[in-house]
Amino acid sequence: MNLLEARVLWSYDYELESKTGINNIAAQFGGVPPVHNHTGTLFLTNEGINIQGDEELIISLADIEEAYVGFDESYQRNFVKNLGLLCQPLRIVTNNNLKKRTIYLILDYNYFGCAKNLTLFDMLQEMLA
Repeated sequence: MNLLEARVLWSYDYELESKTGINNIAAQFGGVPPVHNHTGTLFLTNEGINIQGDEELIISLADIEEAYVGFDESYQRNFVKNLGLLCQPLRIVTNNNLKKRTIYLILDYNYFGCAKNLTLFDMLQEMLA
C-alpha cells in the first residue's frame, strides 16, 4: 500500500557537485525546474521509498540515516527559483553498511514551490521514530 505518491526530481550529491554556473543561472528563470538529474514517481510504503522513472531507486527505511529539509554545499540555494524561498530540497542520507549515499529530492514541484517535500519529511520522521 502506498502511503504517499508524488512526482519527483532527484539527484545524488556527486551529480550536483558537477553542475556549472549555467545550471545555477537557468534555475532562476520562470518555467525552469530546480536543478536535478533524474525524474520519476516516488512511492512511500511501510518498507521505504521506491522511485520509478529514468532510473530506479529503492531506499529501505532501515537504511535511512538522516532526513533533512534545506540547503547545503551540494544543493545550493541558487539551484532553485527565488533562491529557495518557496522550495527547499529534502536530503536523505542512507547507509546500508556497504555504501553511504546522499540523495536530494524535490516532490511535486510547481511554480509555487515543492508541494510535498515537508509532507514526506514529516512522514519519514514519524516512521523512523
